[in-house]
Amino acid sequence: MNRLLSYFAGLGLQYKFILLTTGAIIVIMSTIGYVAVERERSILYAEVEKQGRLLGETLAIPIVNDLIYERLGLVEEGGLLDNYIMEIFNRQDANLLYIAILDDEGKVISHNDITEYGKIYSDPLTKEALAADTTLAQHFPGKDHAALDFGVPLSIGKKRWGTLKFGVSLEKVEHEILATVKKIIILTIALLVAGFAMILLLSRRFISPITQLASTMEKARGDDLDVRVEIKGRDELAVLGERFNSMIDRIRQANEDVRKANEKMIQSEKLASIGILSAGVAHEINNPLGGLFNCVQMLGQNGDSPEFRERYLGLVKEGLDKIENTVSKLLWMSRKSEHAPVEVNVRNAVDGVHHFVEYKIKKNSIVFVNAVPDDLRVIVDLHDFQQMLLNLMINAVHSMPEGGNLSIRGSRDHGTVRIDVIDTGSGIEPENVGRIFDPFFSTKPTGEGTGLGLWVTYGIMKNYNGEITVESAVGKGSRFTMSFPMAMKGQG
Repeated sequence: MNRLLSYFAGLGLQYKFILLTTGAIIVIMSTIGYVAVERERSILYAEVEKQGRLLGETLAIPIVNDLIYERLGLVEEGGLLDNYIMEIFNRQDANLLYIAILDDEGKVISHNDITEYGKIYSDPLTKEALAADTTLAQHFPGKDHAALDFGVPLSIGKKRWGTLKFGVSLEKVEHEILATVKKIIILTIALLVAGFAMILLLSRRFISPITQLASTMEKARGDDLDVRVEIKGRDELAVLGERFNSMIDRIRQANEDVRKANEKMIQSEKLASIGILSAGVAHEINNPLGGLFNCVQMLGQNGDSPEFRERYLGLVKEGLDKIENTVSKLLWMSRKSEHAPVEVNVRNAVDGVHHFVEYKIKKNSIVFVNAVPDDLRVIVDLHDFQQMLLNLMINAVHSMPEGGNLSIRGSRDHGTVRIDVIDTGSGIEPENVGRIFDPFFSTKPTGEGTGLGLWVTYGIMKNYNGEITVESAVGKGSRFTMSFPMAMKGQG
């Protein structure tokens, strides 16, 4: 029973409507049919009983006369009664099973079956009939069909001459009841077919739009906003569908506006990070530039010597390659890239980001350790991954103005890739730990941060179904942990 209820509860609204209404029609028609059959049965039984009473009371008058004549010796004993009984029994319209005349002791004095003559009946039906002062009708089971047993007292005034007993077959009644049952069954089936067709029509007209709307809303819940409800008619369901479509359009437009705003904010954070790296980039460019100036000066003084010229031109090319490489990396970090997840070697990515903040790290007397295993990989867009590392490393450097230790570690743990960025900086106040991933929240002095770095990192992690958490103690440092599912890819 519980399994059946669970199965029913799991059905859709349309199927529930069809099952319930069909079941209701079956129950109602069955109840009506049962009541109709029982009413028909009662009417027919009452009519047979009425006709039987009328027949018995009609027969009682001549039978009493015959009994009186026999007692007075006016007619031959038994002859007239037997003929009269046989004549009545042979009538086809009476449906008689038997007919008998009993004396006061229950002895048969006349019967349609001559072999019953002289027998004494002591069955309960006979006893009831002998004791009754009025016509008595009792049901009893016949050989093939039910029957009614009638007992009619044969009396004039207070003088009782015997009892007339006869049985009436209910075969015709049962046939009529069976015919009625068949008619009701046929009518029920016809109404059920018509009702089922009507139910299907109603479910398609009223329930189907609701289930379609629910299905469409379920799809929209999964961030699939490229859905619409088909509008039919101008009723309340159509209005609801129109409102839903309008809401989807507004949500889609709002998401697009949010996406564009996020892209602008992320790009601003990238540019802000690049601004922080300017000192390191300037150092990377100034060193080869100084060498270039020396080479140009030396070429101007001794440019006639082929060996000298070849040597210094090689140095010039080497210096220009360094500058070009530095500028290319800077432009690559700042450009707006398409989202393209690939398998990234975490250790190499950390080394690449470290190159950009190396100047700042050395300037603050920070000891950096890349403790990521050589074979640790994660599927992620390289720009997104380096942006997150850059944000966390710059955040760590800012927390250690007087020097300290910065280490990045990586590990695999039950289907998850963990990357820890650990510093020994100033730490985070307990009341601020829950706010550091909020946009524009920053504890840095004005002009030293946008307050978007950790928020951008948090958003990128969510895009890859990952998590970022922080553990921090004031004066001891912080540990930021990025957790990536091993088989994950970004959602775009």
